[in-house]
Amino acid sequence: MPAPFECPVIRQRNLAVLLLGLAGNPSAPPEALVRLAAANIDRNELARRRDLPAQAAVILADDKDANLRSELAANPNLPAEVQIVLARDVDAQVRGRLAEGAEYFTTVGVHARRFPGPLSDDVYELLARDPEPKVRRALAFNRHLPDDIRARMLDDDARTAAIAAAEWNPAPTARISELLSRATGAFGRELLLLRLDGPLPAEAARGMLADIDSSTDPANSAGLLRQIAATAVLDADLTGRFLTDPPLRAAVAANPTLDPEHVAALAHDPDNQVRAAVVARRGLDPALRESVSVEYDDRSSGNAVEWLLAEDMSEPDQLAFARSRHQVFRKTLAMRTDLSDEAVGILSADESFAVRLFVCERQPNAPGWLLAHIAAGWKSYSRWDMLAHKNFPADAATALARSDDPHDRVVAAAHPGLPFETIEALLADDTDYVRRRAATNPSLPTDRLMTLLEADEPAVVSGAAANRTLLVVTMHQVLDQARL
Repeated sequence: MPAPFECPVIRQRNLAVLLLGLAGNPSAPPEALVRLAAANIDRNELARRRDLPAQAAVILADDKDANLRSELAANPNLPAEVQIVLARDVDAQVRGRLAEGAEYFTTVGVHARRFPGPLSDDVYELLARDPEPKVRRALAFNRHLPDDIRARMLDDDARTAAIAAAEWNPAPTARISELLSRATGAFGRELLLLRLDGPLPAEAARGMLADIDSSTDPANSAGLLRQIAATAVLDADLTGRFLTDPPLRAAVAANPTLDPEHVAALAHDPDNQVRAAVVARRGLDPALRESVSVEYDDRSSGNAVEWLLAEDMSEPDQLAFARSRHQVFRKTLAMRTDLSDEAVGILSADESFAVRLFVCERQPNAPGWLLAHIAAGWKSYSRWDMLAHKNFPADAATALARSDDPHDRVVAAAHPGLPFETIEALLADDTDYVRRRAATNPSLPTDRLMTLLEADEPAVVSGAAANRTLLVVTMHQVLDQARL
């Protein structure tokens, strides 16, 4: 067995697999990533790394593979000199990925949504003049777009202008009526109404309703009708029209301009969705809210109350919503990241699975017993986050690692609290993706990790190369053997 600082002679057939593993190794230093950028391997994972050095990004931006450049364009941490190269890329897909600045997710034991930082001003200017409408529309979705450029995009084609206005916060209220008149389809109008800063004027609502009534295919406007019902300034005629249309009653029940008399009546509507819309109204009398009976889907993760996520809440307010009879408020509260320990404790014992799930997915102080309980039966992507949570118990991870189900074993295989004999059993597992994951376990001794680099099977070799405890000197010795 070689000493820990000596790299074994790598079999040629394992070399590409080793390089792929290194490209995903979280401990790979910048100089190793630069060398890997020139490797003849699939470098998509390398292009997505948040810690990609500028020199490596420059190499990848010049690659002939448009799919690779597209993955690079979605990386939120690109230097300005690479952004400008990609903004001039011959492929519109690459330029569009860069322009959008799409949200991405990070997993550090708590599932979190992130948005890239702003692009350089020169890049924004270049993309705003792009000849491809789909690139300009992607740019219109960018949350960091400077106001002067976004204002110019309001004069672009109707669809691009609608997106630019819809993503502007606060919305450009002085232009909304004009933009609504230019929008010819339901999509653009729905976008504008979703971000309307204030109620939709009644006359504008009537104009759109007239267009819908005269349409040859009004079924395509079902979503737009709901938006109008939820946002229009309601007079007697509009209220009457919407309330006599059963699919629109829930939308009008959520409309902030609905008069109190109708709100009180709809609180007792036979339709559960209508009552739910009343309950979710901002500023509703707390006594009325608590008196309304609503049934919720306990397994659903949808239907958040948006205003509750943005509300500046005191601890007493948090506790009041944590004890609400309405699951939708408790579930929405569990999404917030500023909760007190007492509020988290209340929500952790909630009767609703959806509430407890959000505690596990979103709360850095989620209790270990709850994480273990939910992860034992939950099969969705966030289960991986739970195993990475700082509070996840080692004994619960060990129990999952010994499960008969390979989906249980694979999520537990990299947990640092696993006993050595359990890791060894996983390295001999019947399923290759379990073996690969086990080879990434940070509790593997260095000498054992070195032997895995010499294994006969690619899954184990790739996992060992991706192990974050792999010595940097060994990484460079592998790269030397690959002549990179």
